[in-house]
Amino acid sequence: MDSHFSFLSTVHANLLNEILARRNSALLERIRQASSVSRSDAEEIMSVIGDEFTKNLDDDWEPTDYGQAIGAVLAQFNAALLDEWP
Repeated sequence: MDSHFSFLSTVHANLLNEILARRNSALLERIRQASSVSRSDAEEIMSVIGDEFTKNLDDDWEPTDYGQAIGAVLAQFNAALLDEWP
C-alpha cells in the first residue's frame, strides 16, 4: 500500500489501510495486487474516506479527534488525486 501512496506519511498510510480494510476490503485487495491505482479506484478510495469522515463528526458537525486525522488523509489524498490522476 505504501508504494502506491508514497505521498502519505506512514501514520496516514496506516490509517488509510485500516479504513479500507474495515469499509471495503475488496478494494484494498485490488489495490494491493495492482501495479498502479486506477482513476476509478482512486475515486472509490475518496468515497470511502469521505464516508469515514462523515461518520466521525460530533453533535455540532465538527470532526472528532479521529475525524480530524481522517480529514488530513482526505486532504492529502484529494491533492494527490488532482496531481496524479488529472
